[in-house]
Amino acid sequence: MFYSICQIAALAREEPTGAIESPDAHAWPARAPARARPSCGRELVSPARRDGPRSHPGLPRGPQALPREAVAAHQRERLFKAIVEAVNEQGFLATTISDLVSRAGISRRSFYEHFPNKEECLLAAYDEIVQPLTRRLTEASRSAADWPGQLEAFIRELFEAVGERPDLARLVCVEMGAAGPVGVQRWAQGAAITQRFISNGFERAPGQGTIPDPVARAIVGALRRILYSRVRNERSSKALKAELLRLLPDLLEWIALYYPSPEGIPSRPRRRRGRGRRAARGPIGGRAPGTLSPRPLVGARGLPPGEHNLPRGFVIYNQRERIFDAIANLTAASGSSTLSLDEIAAEAAVSLQTFYTHFANKQEAFLATYEVGHAKTMAYITQTLTGQSGWIEAMRAGTGALLEFLASEPSYAHLACVDILIAYPHIADRLDEANAFYSQLLSLRIGEDAPALGATPIVGEAIVGGVFELLQDYILRGDTRELGELGEHIMYIALTPLLGSERAWAAVTSSGGKRGR
Repeated sequence: MFYSICQIAALAREEPTGAIESPDAHAWPARAPARARPSCGRELVSPARRDGPRSHPGLPRGPQALPREAVAAHQRERLFKAIVEAVNEQGFLATTISDLVSRAGISRRSFYEHFPNKEECLLAAYDEIVQPLTRRLTEASRSAADWPGQLEAFIRELFEAVGERPDLARLVCVEMGAAGPVGVQRWAQGAAITQRFISNGFERAPGQGTIPDPVARAIVGALRRILYSRVRNERSSKALKAELLRLLPDLLEWIALYYPSPEGIPSRPRRRRGRGRRAARGPIGGRAPGTLSPRPLVGARGLPPGEHNLPRGFVIYNQRERIFDAIANLTAASGSSTLSLDEIAAEAAVSLQTFYTHFANKQEAFLATYEVGHAKTMAYITQTLTGQSGWIEAMRAGTGALLEFLASEPSYAHLACVDILIAYPHIADRLDEANAFYSQLLSLRIGEDAPALGATPIVGEAIVGGVFELLQDYILRGDTRELGELGEHIMYIALTPLLGSERAWAAVTSSGGKRGR
């Protein structure tokens, strides 16, 4: 769902220290009065240009009086500038160490004195970007007198910062996933910190209590989603900032709907009885990539070698299913960045020649794996909705079907909720189209209890982003089999904008909602 907000609240619990660090030391400009924002000073990188790669001036050659530490710091700064430019122009996956040393004007040996690989360089650049942004947002939130004002100031300042520097935001919000599991974990850690910031803020709001943890996490996911979908494509700073600030009133209104919380709503998902026992989870496998073609109990995987009487159509179908299974299982186990075609072929029990008769490359096979799994998911949800007599029952059935399907297909769930953002960030447009299916479920007109008005586009986007965040959090923690525990809160998050919080929670806890707990 994020991502400039990662690590933002780390300083929010500290007492003000007075002086703000000089913008010369940071990537993002420090916060200043709206009428007189300062220039960025010596920024991490100059505003993005698209006139081709350029090399940043290095230090003079030969003997010089600069201390070794100063030389190293100058080299790191040039590498940070180089990686921001490179990932904005061609994406992190296509960026090589040769690109970085050429742009930074240093030797390959000097690069390896700073970083063991390009992933560590990206992570260090991320930290260099986020730290000054953290201070800027913390200062903005402290300037407001009450919690609603603090939340508005926080989000407004975030949107303005992203609008000022889309190139930095793109690295943080989009390309970090391409660093692999460690990049996603960095996102997840920042999201957890920001969740606590939001929850603690609502505890200071007028009234009793705060909002449930899943709702706070969903708000983080909504911000993640909104930023991710808007910074991944190149656009002017002015246009990006204007669009984000136009969304602010509706976004704040959506957040306000969840406070105060209805009486009785649990602060955390209810733990299921028999947690961890597969027998209580319903059907396991056989419906999505990862379990389409089970391994035989005896012998090697694959079709019998040599001559056989199997129809050619079945052979092709079986080969593709084994390739889909191999990609889903290997990606879930060790990530996609290091996955090779040899590993896929070996796991699928096909030759490389056979692989290339089906797919042109690994990317095409990965995307086809996702598409097959998504089509199976949609079909299962749609079938579940058939015959529902009321809108609330349809929402309950659809939510349950999604969670049950993903829980029974852990490899595909990991691919669809985690790896799709890591492997190929540039195919995110397809992910948008897939997620539109879930937004449309909120607008179904089934039965007389359907709300008169459906969710607005920004509310639908926020809800999908919030649900995606909750799913990803459970999956990253290894709780994919327990996704059903999220059912109550996901349904509450989806229904509240349409029914109000009290009616939404009443619908969740009605007799139909209690069955199957």
